[in-house]
Amino acid sequence: MTTNADRFVAPHAGAGEDTRNPEDGTESQAAARLLEITARETDQWRSDARSEAAAIVADARNEAAAIVRAAREESERLVSSARDKGAEMTNEARVEAYRVRQETTALRKRHEEDVARLEQVATEHREGLRQHLTEMLGRVDAAGKTGQ
Repeated sequence: MTTNADRFVAPHAGAGEDTRNPEDGTESQAAARLLEITARETDQWRSDARSEAAAIVADARNEAAAIVRAAREESERLVSSARDKGAEMTNEARVEAYRVRQETTALRKRHEEDVARLEQVATEHREGLRQHLTEMLGRVDAAGKTGQ
């Protein structure tokens, strides 16, 4: 800090007239030194600010990379889970399809057996009716021959 002891301004002297000794450069040197210190501090602050900004950017990049990694891991986990669930559902559908196929095969077999049994019954009834009609016609013929 400098003092203004080497400068005296008379209150009624010329407006802004400087009465200091022009050969004395201590004030100029002090101002230059102050500017030099300010410039050096400004450079240091700028350097510190750049370093801090670089650190913030690096931290942000690291955090972003961690978030991306976590998101990828989560998406891979979800995809894997979806695949597992899809495989499980496919297997369940196959089991159900097999069960339905077995049931329909058994039902078809029962129906085919029922149809075969009904065809056998129809054949027996047809033969029984044919035999009965043949007997009846034989009686009618016999009665017609005896009644003549």
